[in-house]
Amino acid sequence: MENKKVSQRILDHIAISFYCTIAYAVLLMIYLSLPLGAGSDFLLILFIACSLLLSIAAITFACKSYKNAKLSSLLLIIINSLGLSIPLLLLLLLST
Repeated sequence: MENKKVSQRILDHIAISFYCTIAYAVLLMIYLSLPLGAGSDFLLILFIACSLLLSIAAITFACKSYKNAKLSSLLLIIINSLGLSIPLLLLLLLST
């Protein structure tokens, strides 16, 4: 088998995408651990904005490295696409 070298830039993109995914997971755990009475509309909107930002950033950096690192990029894209559905569903529920 031939050794396929991946550039440092591609590894950085994958690492940034992974860090955004971890940050989103921590944000979700913190938001879900709040008591029901403590959550206000401001916290909900702040959670939606931050989760949208982190998910889109993670998907963007994973897409930048897709050409050279297909498997890890595809896994990160799928995980973050599923994570992106949570704030989109919350926005849909707020608008109705």
